[in-house]
Amino acid sequence: MADMRIGGLASGMDTDQIIKDLMKAERIPLDKLEQKKQYLEWQRDDYRDMNKMVFDFSNLIFDEDD
Repeated sequence: MADMRIGGLASGMDTDQIIKDLMKAERIPLDKLEQKKQYLEWQRDDYRDMNKMVFDFSNLIFDEDD
């Protein structure tokens, strides 16, 4: 007995679209994780910038050579 695959047109179902939708749903957690990673990288960069500004300001204030 041979297996027959009924394509989307013959069955009336758009199997390609169903598969795409399922894959999209499977990617949602990964997409959210990547968004969180990007946000944390921006936050890290902002903290670095602030630390550098505080360091530079501190050097400016306490530099006795001027």
